[in-house]
Amino acid sequence: MLQLLLVDDERSVVETLAETIPWADCGVGTVHEALSGAMALDVLENNAIDIVITDIRMPGMSGLELIAAIQSRWPHIRTILLSGYADFEYAKQAITQQTFDYLLKPVSDEDLIDSVSRVVGQIKAKWEEAASYHKALYALSENLPLLRSSLLSELLTGKTYLEEALVDKLQLLELPYAAGDETGMLLIRMEERFAELPGQDLSLMEYAICNIVNEVMQDNFYIWPTRDDHDYIVILVKVKEMASRMPRAGIAPSRTLLERYAAQIQLHVQNYLKGGISILVGGWGMFPAQIRETYAHAVMSMRKKMGQGQGLFVTTAQEADIRQDDVHTIWSLYEPPTLLSLLEAGRFDDIERKIRTIFEELQSDKDVSEQLTEAYHVLAGAFAYIIHKNGKQLQTVLAEDTLRYFQAPSYTTASQLHDWAIRTLGQIRSDTEQELKDSHSAIVRGVRSFVDRHLAQDVSLPAIADYVHLHPVYLSKVYKAETGEALTEYVYRLRMEKAAFYLRTTAAKVLEVAEMVGYNNTAYFIRVFKKFYDLTPQEYRDRLQQ
Repeated sequence: MLQLLLVDDERSVVETLAETIPWADCGVGTVHEALSGAMALDVLENNAIDIVITDIRMPGMSGLELIAAIQSRWPHIRTILLSGYADFEYAKQAITQQTFDYLLKPVSDEDLIDSVSRVVGQIKAKWEEAASYHKALYALSENLPLLRSSLLSELLTGKTYLEEALVDKLQLLELPYAAGDETGMLLIRMEERFAELPGQDLSLMEYAICNIVNEVMQDNFYIWPTRDDHDYIVILVKVKEMASRMPRAGIAPSRTLLERYAAQIQLHVQNYLKGGISILVGGWGMFPAQIRETYAHAVMSMRKKMGQGQGLFVTTAQEADIRQDDVHTIWSLYEPPTLLSLLEAGRFDDIERKIRTIFEELQSDKDVSEQLTEAYHVLAGAFAYIIHKNGKQLQTVLAEDTLRYFQAPSYTTASQLHDWAIRTLGQIRSDTEQELKDSHSAIVRGVRSFVDRHLAQDVSLPAIADYVHLHPVYLSKVYKAETGEALTEYVYRLRMEKAAFYLRTTAAKVLEVAEMVGYNNTAYFIRVFKKFYDLTPQEYRDRLQQ
């Protein structure tokens, strides 16, 4: 939904338009208000405004001057001019400044709705064009290396895709890899003077190293590079079709060729880039199922075999391509998105699915006693972290039987630990949702109190948002979600109900009643009152006296 700004030095005009026009039906989600050109510029600085409706004649900065400033700083914004003067010169200036429309006051609801609907349609058409297929393809080609690198990083850290989704991604990124392909891996660690370079220069050097890798290996291998969290350059390789036809026993020729190329790469980097690297030739595995384990084993080998040494060249043992140890970690405990990141985002359904995945992996092992201990500490740490981060103690959130596990874990089976994890998650979720509900209820109470006390003054959305210290857009969403009614609709309804009350219980003139509920323009008050009750204020009062 788009954002719209109303600008007029008459508060009653601005507030009446904000309250009575069905903006949502026009495609507008948030309506901002300003009583001068200077105030309008401040709103424009702090909000992503799409449409501005402004009066021409205002003290200080005129509407035409405001539009000139908008065209200079925010040329994407569409503007509509309102004027009480049927002056063709104004219209000519407005057209010259590319104003979308020019309406004479008092403007009818129908004319304004029609104008806004047309400009909304124009904006949407522009964005649809910007998102067109050809422009998307151009943007894709511009960002292809980064997107390829990002996908490989995700696969290395264990992110999984449905088979069809992965096929689509590989085709879109023009990567010649497919499920079941045999892939190898290189790990390159930049050393000596490379490690001392600032970030931008280091990225350029990484690019240069990858170019050398490509030059050396392109005849026989496809290469797919990325940089990992350890600042290693990780290169996934696949033998090209012609190279795969070479006579060989098993995969030895490919392995031997990869090792030979790795040695050449190390030498070329030293000679041409004047810097040192260590290279580890990792194991081979099936794409994509085994690349996470291949990568994890390669990183472990890099740490164990190379340590802090520099300029080293290491190959992993052939029999350790995909090593299956008696005890291994539970990958789903650590693969992104992690438990901590999901808890911080409040994605409770996703957390429950992740816990289910963790225990499915646990129960696939014959002996899970070691892994149960690991899973318990990761889960307990994540749960305690989010409770403490929310400023609470465990005992204020968790039931006694759940809390006991933090003090003295008493599980003996994976099923018992799973039940405890789900109970704990449910109690954290209930506490979070209750806190959010209490917070939103307090916001609604504060808004209604402010509006009731200041009804005859400024009760625009920015004024209310400033009072409750929230952004206007967020305040609008919270209020609508909590009450089912838009905030502007509440203000309008309250004004009408108060006006009807004063008409019934006092002898105040219609002019005075209008001022009592915040309308300085009596004609506008009569108009909006009639729209609400289908009677003018005087007709309403007369009917009560009959």
